[in-house]
This record gives sequence, structure tokens and C-alpha cells, in this order.
Amino acid sequence: MDLEPLDPGDDDELFFLIEALHNDGGDAPGSDGDLAAISEPASPRLHVTMHQIVARQILASDPPQTWQTVQRLAGLGYDWHAIMHMIAGLVAEDVHAAMAEHRQPDPEGYARRLARLPADWPAPGDGPGQGDSGHYR
Repeated sequence: MDLEPLDPGDDDELFFLIEALHNDGGDAPGSDGDLAAISEPASPRLHVTMHQIVARQILASDPPQTWQTVQRLAGLGYDWHAIMHMIAGLVAEDVHAAMAEHRQPDPEGYARRLARLPADWPAPGDGPGQGDSGHYR
């Protein structure tokens, strides 16, 4: 499938691009393959949406620390999927705090947490897979 004509600036097309990147043998959001490592029920749509949020931050350079973190983690040898999950994990923490604790976003705190990545993630090539789909915390 030729993904080149798709516009990552369009939310629907970005969602489709991310789905297509996951559609490589059991990792498709429409399948349960990418959820096999998750101990709790998860939504494939939410999985792709979390990737989409991180992609939006990167494309908009907002905050700029997101792209800087991507480059730093890639330089350490992490693949794009693991990097997306690391950053999406932070986003998920913020969304949870906003919903459960009625906390306002803390951009400076988010930037500090980005700087601490990879935190407790396994080194590239270690563990059950650096693109572990269930590693949102």
C-alpha cells in the first residue's frame, strides 16, 4: 500500500498512517496481536490514538522536547514503536491525572519526565521486545 499521498497534517489520515504502520503481521490495531502482552483489557483504537497524540506533538514541535526526546532515544538504539510507547506512557499518565485527580497539565513536569526517558524501560534488544505494546503506564 502506498502511504506517501497521505497527509500527516490531517487527523484522519494520520490515524490511518499509524494504523498502517501497525499492520505488519498481527500488530494491526484491529487485531488482538498487538495487545497480547497487555495484562489488562485495552482498546486498539486507544492504542493508535495514543500514537497519534505523540505524532501530533512531534509534527507541531509542541512541546519541542518531544522531538528532542525522540532523537535522543533513537540515538540510544530504541526503535520508533518503543519511543512512541515511552512518550505515550507519559501522555497517558497526564490524561489519567487530569481525569481522576482534576489536575491541570504541567508542561514543565512533562518536559522533566521526557528528559528522564528511557527510565525503567529495557535497553534496546533486551526484554520481551522494545516495542512492547502494553508498556503504557
